[in-house]
Amino acid sequence: MRRTPRPSLGLLGIIGIAGLVGTVVVVAPPAAGQASPPAANAPAAWPPRYGNAPEELVPFHRVEPYQKYFTEPLPFYGPGRDAPDPPGLKTLRVGILAPSPASTDGFRGDMMRKGVEMAIDEANASLKPGQLPFELFVREDSSLWGSAANILVDLAFTDDCLAVIGTIDSTATHVALRVALKAEIFMMNTGSCDQTVTETFIPWLMRTWPDDRQHGYRLAELVVKEKGHRRIAMLRVNDRNGRVGVKTFTDSVRRLGHPVLQEMRFLPGATSFDAQVARIKAAEPDAVVLWGEAGDAGRAAAALRKGGVNVPLYGPERLFGPALLAAAGGAAEGMTITYPFDPTSKDEVWTSFVGRFQKRYGREPEAFAAYAYDGTRILLSAIRTAGPNRFRIRDAVAAVKRWDGVTGPMLFDPTFNNLAPLRLARVEGNAFRFEPSPRGGK
Repeated sequence: MRRTPRPSLGLLGIIGIAGLVGTVVVVAPPAAGQASPPAANAPAAWPPRYGNAPEELVPFHRVEPYQKYFTEPLPFYGPGRDAPDPPGLKTLRVGILAPSPASTDGFRGDMMRKGVEMAIDEANASLKPGQLPFELFVREDSSLWGSAANILVDLAFTDDCLAVIGTIDSTATHVALRVALKAEIFMMNTGSCDQTVTETFIPWLMRTWPDDRQHGYRLAELVVKEKGHRRIAMLRVNDRNGRVGVKTFTDSVRRLGHPVLQEMRFLPGATSFDAQVARIKAAEPDAVVLWGEAGDAGRAAAALRKGGVNVPLYGPERLFGPALLAAAGGAAEGMTITYPFDPTSKDEVWTSFVGRFQKRYGREPEAFAAYAYDGTRILLSAIRTAGPNRFRIRDAVAAVKRWDGVTGPMLFDPTFNNLAPLRLARVEGNAFRFEPSPRGGK
């Protein structure tokens, strides 16, 4: 894609802004000339609070903040929307940045690629006269920190992609997003659970995957308010996903008056949990929250039961899957986890997708395939609407407030983050049983 050079828009103070999480509470009288409040009959804003947080879990929720952030869709004020289409286009190029098969996210990356490929092939199979086909450019993420920056540059300027899908690793996503800002190319993220990814004030990314903030809120309400637990312990993986992932949950249970009594950590792939179990048992908890990969959490659950910690277990979506059940054996019985949607649903849209996926790949899709499929369809629809112009594509994606996909309805907030309500799944008879309907959301 040939593009006319123009001045850089800069990073807009990203480093200083990225720490903001919705509100800054400075109680002060209204400034002179301040805009009048909205009329009484004006439609209510959604979500009513940043991240659709339950009111009692909002910091300083008893006072009205002087300034609220993330209440309006992130704008892009730069030029480029009126640029002519690139000459000689034969295909509409879309890039994908996915984990390599050899990485810890290799299976998730494979599912993501399959979902993207299926969406693009189905779109190409239904071309109308005069429409250009889509072409997918696949590049693998590297374990080398920061490599996502070079890969995104290649997708944007060597492959001339109109937009990029990816990735799953949260650190790589953050790095790639900074390049997307400078390259002015939109990213559709379908797999990162890091709640800070959409808190950068960069208007070039949408995320379809519900983040750890949503799981933290739902788990806190479930554990404290619905199940009545008062003495909570946590056993989590000692990496960035664990450290960042648990933050909303630990903050939320503290605000509910029952902070985590004991937080213990384990290394990825750990097989021994003796020291952690001993300290958790000494704290006399009435519930334990596990946070990490499914296999690790399964071994941790087995160790807790063996060590005499026979209290209810809880965790987020990363625990879902056969790896948990296999590693835990009977120790997972009764465990409850949060999950983005119900993969056992008999909904016609979902079952049709599962059938097509099975026919194509010989196995059932995982959530990473489903959200990649939905995210790709949003992106392809935007490209069809906007044409081969990155700036208009950004605007078309940013205009999406709701998307009914194979995973169900997705509801996007002003940071382009999916806040659809979560499901609960309970292990019963060595299988996951889902609740009949979700809670929360719009």
